[in-house]
Amino acid sequence: MPYCTIVEFEWAVGFDPEPFANIVGGRVEAPPPEGCPSRIVGIDDMGARIIEVWRSGQDAQAYAEQSPPFPPDTPLPDPSRVFGFEVTSYVVT
Repeated sequence: MPYCTIVEFEWAVGFDPEPFANIVGGRVEAPPPEGCPSRIVGIDDMGARIIEVWRSGQDAQAYAEQSPPFPPDTPLPDPSRVFGFEVTSYVVT
């Protein structure tokens, strides 16, 4: 069953989102990892959201266990919220 993950970031006062946008932008332009047919990223003045649809929860978990989300030396905020759920409806037109 498809599985969706959502990672949200909130910017602290004075945080410059440009480095974040550069890193995430490169990830968006690259093909999604195996098992992830869809990735949506949105960045605004208040924060960012990364939404991914996976073929299964096992694919999402395997990716999370195998790769760090960002380079460890990058000064980025920790996610403010991370959650996932089984998808009951997934329509792309």
